[in-house]
Amino acid sequence: MDNILTITAISGWALPRKWFADEVTNAFPGTRVQIIYPESPESLEEARVLLGRYPADLYIGYSLGSLWLLKYRHLLPDTCIKALLAPILSFLNNDHLGGKTSETQLKYLIRSLKQGSDQSSTAKSFFLHSGLPFLEEKIEDIPDREVLLRGLKFLKTCKARREDAKNFLSILGENDIFINVDILRTHIPDLDIVPGVGHAPGNLLKQLAGRLNWKTLNP
Repeated sequence: MDNILTITAISGWALPRKWFADEVTNAFPGTRVQIIYPESPESLEEARVLLGRYPADLYIGYSLGSLWLLKYRHLLPDTCIKALLAPILSFLNNDHLGGKTSETQLKYLIRSLKQGSDQSSTAKSFFLHSGLPFLEEKIEDIPDREVLLRGLKFLKTCKARREDAKNFLSILGENDIFINVDILRTHIPDLDIVPGVGHAPGNLLKQLAGRLNWKTLNP
């Protein structure tokens, strides 16, 4: 029996699984990192299976993964640490929960994904828009079109309540392109806002590692 901290991280939309795993490992060296990419994020049964398969000491939900983790928070063990990075209560701006994206913008993304010759071109545009690095060698690791479309549907329809986030550490970059800092702070008063940081997960993960005193725990 080892004492390595196990982390289960729930991925953001369209992220290559291996790339996201490397980002988590870089922030938490020496851990065992498990990545969940929900293929049917509205499915309770899938959530039960995935969270049962990947138990952890620390659960991290990033972007779409934060909303998924909030939706299925009742499936998490009482003793775990829970964190939300670039937390989403609602992706759309008309819900007034911090999302910046209009329904028109989301419909355009859905349409471009349906009509494009392959899903990678839409993902590349999304990564460029959101400040996420895109690595050509990881292109085959992007989920397929139908999985991506189900993820966008989830972002369109799913909403969380402010009280759902009360037992989570919540970290947001002040320059996040998808989230209005001022609005989200009214719903999550203890939101940790990282100056000069955008939507990409790397610096948010480092901030979380600092909050958890990771260097002290794992010298």
